[in-house]
Amino acid sequence: MINVGLLLSGCGFYDGTDVAEAVLSALALERAGARAVYVSPEVDQMHTVDHLTGSEVEGERRNVASESARLARGRLKSLDEIAAVHLAALIIPGGHGAVKNLMTNFARLGERREVLPGVRDLMASLAQRRAPIGSISLGRAVVQAFLDEPLSQDDMHLSAGEILVDEERRLVFTPGFLTGASLPEVATGIEKMVAAVLSMGASRLAIVG
Repeated sequence: MINVGLLLSGCGFYDGTDVAEAVLSALALERAGARAVYVSPEVDQMHTVDHLTGSEVEGERRNVASESARLARGRLKSLDEIAAVHLAALIIPGGHGAVKNLMTNFARLGERREVLPGVRDLMASLAQRRAPIGSISLGRAVVQAFLDEPLSQDDMHLSAGEILVDEERRLVFTPGFLTGASLPEVATGIEKMVAAVLSMGASRLAIVG
């Protein structure tokens, strides 16, 4: 059974990982015969958001790894504990935590966006081995920051059931809840993304419906 890293950024759409996108990814991996290895950086969240009101909770600090462990049901490894050589691939779900907690300067105009050092090291090791990296919704911003590429509006032109495959760089993307409104359609795209990450059979950049 191959191990696929699932990079979490907390627990909750507004300030961490989108729970549905992470769970659907883990489900698709297990159904495909792979094992999801939950990983997360040991850092504080940028802030805490009340998911009932959407408002920031003043004065409350939460740890990204501790919050991610809720989603992983305790089966979480910090980035310091995991060696990329033990992973066949990596998947980065969305949620605002991906851009708030896995990278810096996402919303600061004129500032260079950079992924956290531990995240960068993991992704660099995978890229060096040409191991595939999949991303969902805002998880793609982490990939683009790692590659030092600008954000693209093309993401919004895909339906939730489609994937974008870049065989040359071993990247796969599906928009998830960026464009999807229901679990079934988001699940369709995630299942396709997982299948493509595991096989990487495409020979060129393609949109697969």
